[in-house]
Amino acid sequence: MAKDMETFIIDRSKKWTVEDYLKLEKDVKCEILDGELLMTPAPLIAHQRTLASLYQQLIFFVNQQQAGELFFAPVDVYLDGENVYQPDLVFVSAARSSIIQEKGIMGIPDLVVEVISPSNSYIDRYSKKAKYEQFGVKEYWIADPANQTLEIFSLGSAGNYELVLFLQKRGKVNSTVLNSLDFELSDVFR
Repeated sequence: MAKDMETFIIDRSKKWTVEDYLKLEKDVKCEILDGELLMTPAPLIAHQRTLASLYQQLIFFVNQQQAGELFFAPVDVYLDGENVYQPDLVFVSAARSSIIQEKGIMGIPDLVVEVISPSNSYIDRYSKKAKYEQFGVKEYWIADPANQTLEIFSLGSAGNYELVLFLQKRGKVNSTVLNSLDFELSDVFR
């Protein structure tokens, strides 16, 4: 027997908070960006393939090094009272494991990976990147399946992101957060 689907209406007349977010049905993929509720459609197959490949590369390293914990979407990352994101991949170092709680990541992760799709490209490249920088996420990766590129931004001493790696289709991927991480981008984009 099919369950009746309810219409989900976004109230754009108010600023959304963590309290509002927690009251939502979790059947709907959504995030809060500066108090605005954002809904995103299901990702494309290329997005899912890229995400799975990146996860495989990173989880092998994280587990081998006992570096911390790696999570994949959907997992809530609570940055503050008006910003709750669901990044594609989130790494929290062992030293900062106290921010990992039952309902999500309650604080600033060490590394965030977003795999962009046509529906979220602008938000991930500009809005979220600016927020991750503002909140002090040490490293931010943008993977683009359509162009087969990977951009890695690292938080500089002045608190601004610096592009430390840009690869297209091939090249060695390394990280300032995950020391000695080393894999071929061609293993991600096959």
